Amino acid sequence: MKISPARLRGHLATFVLTLSIFLAVFRPLGAAELTTIRLGHNGLTSEVPFYVGRDAGIFAKHGFNLEPVLITGGSTSIQALLGKSLDLLLGGATPMLYAVLHGAEMKIVAGLNNRIPFSLLSQPEIRNGAQLKGKKLGITRFGSNTDFIARLAAAEFGLNPKTDLTIIQSGSPDARLNAMRARVIDATFFNLEQAMVARKLGYNLLLDFIDKDIEYAHIAVIAREDTLKNQPEMLRRFLRAYVDAIRYHKTHKEEAVKKSLQLQKNLDRQIAEQAYEINLRTLPDDARVSVKGVQLVIDAAALEDPKAKTFTPQQLMDLSFLP
Repeated sequence: MKISPARLRGHLATFVLTLSIFLAVFRPLGAAELTTIRLGHNGLTSEVPFYVGRDAGIFAKHGFNLEPVLITGGSTSIQALLGKSLDLLLGGATPMLYAVLHGAEMKIVAGLNNRIPFSLLSQPEIRNGAQLKGKKLGITRFGSNTDFIARLAAAEFGLNPKTDLTIIQSGSPDARLNAMRARVIDATFFNLEQAMVARKLGYNLLLDFIDKDIEYAHIAVIAREDTLKNQPEMLRRFLRAYVDAIRYHKTHKEEAVKKSLQLQKNLDRQIAEQAYEINLRTLPDDARVSVKGVQLVIDAAALEDPKAKTFTPQQLMDLSFLP
């Protein structure tokens, strides 16, 4: 029996429609559309587990397309989160608290680095903390973690940060290193990897906060309160992925070291391997932020703004979304 061209086209259209419905209904789980998360961060050191987890497919397995966004300066990245240019932020509790004091609605939902990871390095002729008096100290930006650490360092040396030092906003670690080379600043802070590089260049180590092992909410996972309210299941899934990424990072040293070398062009392998081992101590297995570390942030902020005394660590965080 011959089938007319019109009827053949009708059968073909029915087949295509049926096939489309079948594929839509029975699409494999792995083919589901991923949720894009724009994740802001200020550095490329403690943040490596997120990059390693992304490359290993961990975030995709949990349904996420992770887009890390590097933003220099804690206060700048807080503004990006509030402006909804970011979905989540890896940032310091210090700039977050200053934003909350001015009415911002956000909370810490997990921890990433619960220790102060900085060292203070100076020009070769400056041999001790007392010689910093009257000198220029470079930080990232006012209100940032390095701004807070500058006050701690001044106290260690018996200096008044407002009268004995000139604190200058000097930008990213690379920008601060260039400012040291140009002698625009006399001293600045570097994290573990950057400090190792700077020491090889001849700068003096004046103070090592890493050795002091001070609990401090240096980097936390921060979310707007509207995200907590409107997307709780998404947040739970994301934090499950983060915990899986922590475990993967801690058991895949070679991948983590290679990623660090890729992200930080001025590192050599020996420095990257040493940094990996030391950074493991700051990365919480359960992704929880240090309550004691958040309290330190509050106490320091209260010296500048008495309103900070009215806050407790529990008011600044919500860890109920963690697995």
